Formats: sequence, structure tokens, C-alpha cells
Amino acid sequence: MRRALAAALLLGVAATGTVAGAGTPAVAADPGWHPVKESWQPYPEGDLTLPAAKYCGSFDLTLSAVKQNVKVKVLSRWDDGTPRTEKYTGLLLSRATNTSTGTSTVLNLSGTAHTLYRIDGSLQTYTTTGPVGVGWAAGNGPELAQGYYRFTGYHVVTYGEDGVKHLTTDRGQEIDVCNLVS
Repeated sequence: MRRALAAALLLGVAATGTVAGAGTPAVAADPGWHPVKESWQPYPEGDLTLPAAKYCGSFDLTLSAVKQNVKVKVLSRWDDGTPRTEKYTGLLLSRATNTSTGTSTVLNLSGTAHTLYRIDGSLQTYTTTGPVGVGWAAGNGPELAQGYYRFTGYHVVTYGEDGVKHLTTDRGQEIDVCNLVS
């Protein structure tokens, strides 16, 4: 389940200890976790369809990897063995397609992302150095209109315990891919 959520994150559908800007997890007051030294693992991206009502309004948006070499590394684990922090990096070129018209564009989403999970497995923080893709569904924070965005620069998205996400740090640009293929 956690891996499926992380996959969606890299394509942008869906991470208070925070992740430090240099990509190293900040030591937090959360008890019950420990840093680990694990190897990088391949992380192949699958196809994804974002429903119109939640993201692009009048059309579904599909995302499919054109070229990829994404990898993931667990940086810390909760004492029960589940990942607490992970880092994602590598080549990801993804085709975003408007399913109503067939209009598409290829996106370079080859940035770096760090995820921080709560002990219950829910995403707490998603920290990116773009380019990366991030979906912003209807009902999320007011910082962005609903859509699917290509973030460049440094961004931090936080997730409330209710699942609502907020763009809490914006040091870059957000391009709404829905507008590019509409």
C-alpha cells in the first residue's frame, strides 16, 4: 500500500519532522524510528489516470512513462520495519494525455523527492527539488487550483491527518499540465 502511494506521488497524485533541504532527514522528536543504510532499488512507474472531476475538470488525464530509471532508497524506518523516510531520484519522462482530445505532451519529471510517513503509514511531507509532477485534487489547500502540476525548484507539500495537502514552501514554478493539453 505504501509503495503504491509513493508511486502515485512520483507521478504526482498524492508526505512534522521535516526533510532537510540537502536531502537528509532532519532528526525529529518522533520516537520509535532509526536511520538505515540501504541500497537503491529500482522503482518502475506504471500508467496512471487522473479523473476529470478531481484534477483537470473537463477531461481525464493519463500519465505514462516514456523513459524511466527511477530508483528509491529507504533512509529511515519505524521500529516496526516500515519506511519512515524515502528518497526518490532518477530519469522519468512521462507522457501526459488529455483523454478527450488525444492532445499530449512529454514531461521531464526527473527531479528528486523525499517522503516522510507517519507511524500509521500516512503521508506527512513530500519535499521536492523539481522537475517533478504533483496532482492537486479538488478539496486540497487553496494554494493551487485543482490540476496536475509540474513543479520546478524547491517545494514542500504537507498532508494533514485528514489527508488534505497544502503547499507550505514554494521556491520555484508550478505549471498546470491540464492547461498545456486542454
